[in-house]
Amino acid sequence: MNKNKSNKFKGIVVALKANFFIVEIDYKDFKDVSLDQFYEKIRLLCTRRAKLDYQGLFIDVGDKVCVESIDYINKRAVISEVEPRKSFLIRPAVANVTLVSICISVDEPLLDIGQLSRFLLTAECSNIKPLVVLTKIDLITKDNLMLYVNKLKSWGYDCIPVSTQNSQGIDLLIERFRKTKLTVLAGPSGVGKTSLINHLIPTVSLPTASVSKKLKRGIHTTRHVELFAIGKGSLLADTPGFNRPEIVCEPSGFASLFPEFRLQLAKSQCKFRNCLHRDEPGCVIDKDLERYTFYRENLEEMINSPLPYQGG
Repeated sequence: MNKNKSNKFKGIVVALKANFFIVEIDYKDFKDVSLDQFYEKIRLLCTRRAKLDYQGLFIDVGDKVCVESIDYINKRAVISEVEPRKSFLIRPAVANVTLVSICISVDEPLLDIGQLSRFLLTAECSNIKPLVVLTKIDLITKDNLMLYVNKLKSWGYDCIPVSTQNSQGIDLLIERFRKTKLTVLAGPSGVGKTSLINHLIPTVSLPTASVSKKLKRGIHTTRHVELFAIGKGSLLADTPGFNRPEIVCEPSGFASLFPEFRLQLAKSQCKFRNCLHRDEPGCVIDKDLERYTFYRENLEEMINSPLPYQGG
């Protein structure tokens, strides 16, 4: 068995498997004369050094790591170092995210405005501006689609409408994803995230399931986070669907998570610095904004919650 005991190679964690980490490294770093063939990327099944546990370092998908003690034949190694993260998305847990793509279907299941807002605010909590991907657009009329597009624009978000049935918007989406290093596909179950990845990366062939007719919502097919290459240096993360994401935020900072609120606050200031934009005199937030009612209801829940607000 040919092992490398001393050299360290940099890689990225692309998946978790039980108590192991799947780390992908570039073949140029992994090249060894004992291998029968070379690949563009090599995936190693890794454990972690005990010192990382003592240091309290967690390792998640997307983390950039150093591996050593490589077993070239069985493609195993040990993670010895973890690089500092540039960003971190709590749920789904992915490190070094550069774009959060919120997938939401316009029908089957029907688009839920409150649910979409929760996903958007989760991304905002991580200081990552999201992109909305409207899926299954072949199921509605162009006029109804434009209503959704204009609604998102009024909120301050870009969106790309797509259909895996007629490939509409797919080329534009691929172009966008290839401009980012690590894109996370997030959203409820059944909106077509896995089908979209199969369409974007045909070699993947992930299992999918139809929407439950009885429950009117999606069935979970993705059980864990995994990264897939979608271009040179660009990765795409498929994630498990969940229907009520948490909003972890202090009441004083909640308004800053809404782009349409930030726009108004940038133009003028409220009379009081600690304004929560409820009924305070001199508040500059327009109470007729579409998502103001959603803001107010969730703000009250934060304030009245006996425990630190978790948005669930």
